[in-house]
Amino acid sequence: MYDQAVNLEGKQYDSCFPQGIERSDFLLFNSQVICEVKQIQNIKIQHQVEKLACKGNISQQNFKRDFYNSINKSLSKANGQIEKSKQALSYSDALGLVILENLIKDDLSVLSLIDASNRKMLGGLAHVDVVLCLDMVNTFSNSEGERVRPVQIVMRDTERARKLSKLLQNLLSDFCKQSETPFYNGFTVAAGEQSWSINPDGKYQAYKAKFDFQSSDPEMKADWRQQLVQFLNRWWWVIPLPAILYDLFIG
Repeated sequence: MYDQAVNLEGKQYDSCFPQGIERSDFLLFNSQVICEVKQIQNIKIQHQVEKLACKGNISQQNFKRDFYNSINKSLSKANGQIEKSKQALSYSDALGLVILENLIKDDLSVLSLIDASNRKMLGGLAHVDVVLCLDMVNTFSNSEGERVRPVQIVMRDTERARKLSKLLQNLLSDFCKQSETPFYNGFTVAAGEQSWSINPDGKYQAYKAKFDFQSSDPEMKADWRQQLVQFLNRWWWVIPLPAILYDLFIG
């Protein structure tokens, strides 16, 4: 429905994609952007947490590698689809965007998407300039007690990514106008934390997530790159290991 989007699943594009070549979902902003949407909804959170807790004292790196496996696969697949779409359409200079959306209610949130995307971006995704992380099933409370849905971009510090981030401001603004949703485009991330807890028997109990942020001065432009770096630098303590939580619960 978006007037800045062209659906690549249209029959007019079938001749560009031979059988077996998976195309991306959309062209955006007069073909400046090739976009792939990935929805995270099939992770068995309870099983994953209990399985990892049984491993005992595993490293944070191994925990994230295993827990984010499904998200990582989605990002890798999206990267390949964007690459093939660039080649098929002869849009070698097109910007690559992945929209990563969490659809798992209560047991996962946008915080996991941000962390997984940042880790994956550091080690690959050559054809992805920006990952837009969002969550349409879970909310957080701001300082005024209002229910909000944080939306965060994960990007490299490149001119291409900065260009795409500006276009995304337009996309998000247009989306909120169409859905009659208030849009706040400036805030400072103060902290973020999340944990999955189990009981003394090793059975999954609950997920808790906290996203602290403060409203920016409306007369000042938010430095999104600096905020993102500061936020992600805190991730060493953001996601406690299930094994650690297990020790806390039986202590």
